[in-house]
Amino acid sequence: MASDIAAQPRLLWKPLPTSGMNLKSLIQTVNKKHGISINDYKSLWEWSTNSATAPLFWMDLFDFLDIKSQGQPTYAFKTMGPPPVPMYPPPSFFPGVRMNFTENILAHHQPYEVVLHVVPEGGGTSRDVTWRELHIEVSRLASAMVASGVKTGDRVAAVISNCQEAITCCLAALSLGAIWSSSSPDMGVEGVLSRLNQIRPKLVFCESEVVYNGKRRNLLPRHCAWAEVLNENTNLGQVIVIPRQDRLPSAIGPKMISWDQFLSRDTGRTLSFAQLPFNHPAFIVYSSGTSGLPKCIVHSAGGLYMQVRKDSFLGYDVHPGDTILQYTTTGWVMWAMVLVSLSFGGRVVVYDGSPMFPDNLVLPKIVESLGVNVFGTSAKFLSLLMASGIQPKDQVDLSSLRTVTSTGSTLTAQVAGWFYEEGFLPDIHLVSTCGGTDLACSLISGAAIMPLYAGEIQVPSLGMAVDLFEVDNGAGDSIMNTGIPGELVCKQPFPSQPVGFWGDEAGEKYKNSYFALYGDSIWNQGDFVSRNQITGGYLTHGRSDGVLNPAGVRFGSAEIYNVVEQDSQIGDSVCVGQRRPTDADESVVLFLKMAPGCKYNHAVVRRVRDAIRSSLSPRHEPRFVFEVPDIPYTNNGKKIEILIKKIISGKMEKASPTVANPECLEFYKQFVNIEAADAKQEQSWNKALL
Repeated sequence: MASDIAAQPRLLWKPLPTSGMNLKSLIQTVNKKHGISINDYKSLWEWSTNSATAPLFWMDLFDFLDIKSQGQPTYAFKTMGPPPVPMYPPPSFFPGVRMNFTENILAHHQPYEVVLHVVPEGGGTSRDVTWRELHIEVSRLASAMVASGVKTGDRVAAVISNCQEAITCCLAALSLGAIWSSSSPDMGVEGVLSRLNQIRPKLVFCESEVVYNGKRRNLLPRHCAWAEVLNENTNLGQVIVIPRQDRLPSAIGPKMISWDQFLSRDTGRTLSFAQLPFNHPAFIVYSSGTSGLPKCIVHSAGGLYMQVRKDSFLGYDVHPGDTILQYTTTGWVMWAMVLVSLSFGGRVVVYDGSPMFPDNLVLPKIVESLGVNVFGTSAKFLSLLMASGIQPKDQVDLSSLRTVTSTGSTLTAQVAGWFYEEGFLPDIHLVSTCGGTDLACSLISGAAIMPLYAGEIQVPSLGMAVDLFEVDNGAGDSIMNTGIPGELVCKQPFPSQPVGFWGDEAGEKYKNSYFALYGDSIWNQGDFVSRNQITGGYLTHGRSDGVLNPAGVRFGSAEIYNVVEQDSQIGDSVCVGQRRPTDADESVVLFLKMAPGCKYNHAVVRRVRDAIRSSLSPRHEPRFVFEVPDIPYTNNGKKIEILIKKIISGKMEKASPTVANPECLEFYKQFVNIEAADAKQEQSWNKALL
């Protein structure tokens, strides 16, 4: 069923004469080289994804993005036989090319120019780091790693905040051809072990403590706990502890040494860059793993670098010399944006801490003080700003901002409208994206030469052969031009396809994750998306496995959230389907977390039900509505719908360590017997009326 918003698009932003200079330059380059006359984004995208010309696009992009390599590519990837080109096993891009990720990051640096603004929590005085200082630290770390026995293909891991050392350790490891993998320090012992036990790192970097939300947290006991288990299970070489504030005790833990002790292994080795194939493994990132061990997704150096640089340069309109602030943890794939942003030769803001401490304006204030041009955040953060009643544009100077990017979850029409009408300046380009950890890029994203409409993601990303497939039959029937939501898929190879999953030698997990539904030539992203037939923009409705399907009517949870979040008395919500083994059909269940100081009662439920019916349709109305004390989220800030769905459907799976607040899940178990819970709620309301 098509969303009502598709019929009534609301224009929020139009390109300025200076917008999209990178895209315009690419169009000129392509036209001149191939003697064609592309004059708009749609034509450029079609040329970049046509089976006959897509390889030409990737070849041109390699040059356009100025990727430093040994040897120039002679072709993008092998095309065996007629279309469609198989995407599994993943094709090797740019065979014959050899490169190094770190060399590309450091290629155009100016020694005495500032490259990092390191900002403590709360937005205090930033500490500036020059390119020369960065280069020296990377060189010392690489030398110490070599002295510690690190070789090409070894894993170097970190349980670390978004800090200077995270960047320099990563670049040092990648300069040697080692594989980097980082996790956020807010993860518990089991969460760390669920990752590191699988990849068996030679070195692990961590911090003695972190500060978050104004509180200092000693992490050493936690690090000692996972290090002890890791030492027993793997060939762990060393854990290197970075001291914060206090000095480290003389005896830390098993195979643990201090940062200074590790750097003392530096032999003065000159920094060099291992020249490796474009598809050489460089990063291991992780799926959410909310109901089991996380998948260890291996990305290549060239593929991740090229795609993140493409998304930044062409999707976010990043200019050389820009100051960029991407709010992220090291456990989120968006941390790659922090790394690749260094390659634009400007300045990168490294912020570690809460985005809401000491107040909700801490990040906008950093934008003002450091003259940030591109600010990356999440839909959740913008939603919280809106809910707090704050209007940043009236309290801080945001005139330096050209682009704000939003990812992680659906950016609703209401939040996008608030952004332009109340929160931020009207000439800022708000870019919402949909992609993910699995592909290290966006499938649909922004374009600064196109208008933006409320609730929509503007365009399919260049080179990504996006389509929407009918959900029910699995036959691969396109419904792109119907307005009906479908499975978001990609029909052509792309450079940042995962190399594989670590430990999945046969490739079965990899194949089943993306190619089980439509075959080896169609990447299935697992998102439920529709396309507005008037504007050409895309609307995200949630994850496909969380699609609601009462009485055969399919819709996404995001449609419900669009309505519910407009009620100021509701702080948060989660909407899932329930179908127990004895149920003939699925029931839609809406759980509400009330805003502070607001009371849940029958009137609230009636108001929410009425709003959903009038804004959407009677078929969208939940069968059951309940109050809950909390909504479960992953450590990366994503709402966990699937686990709740399983719990209330009687599938009592153990929560993964990646759940940030697992204690709240116990409350949901009572709703397996949802009829009894509903009767109890009705009884309490009736009692209140007496």
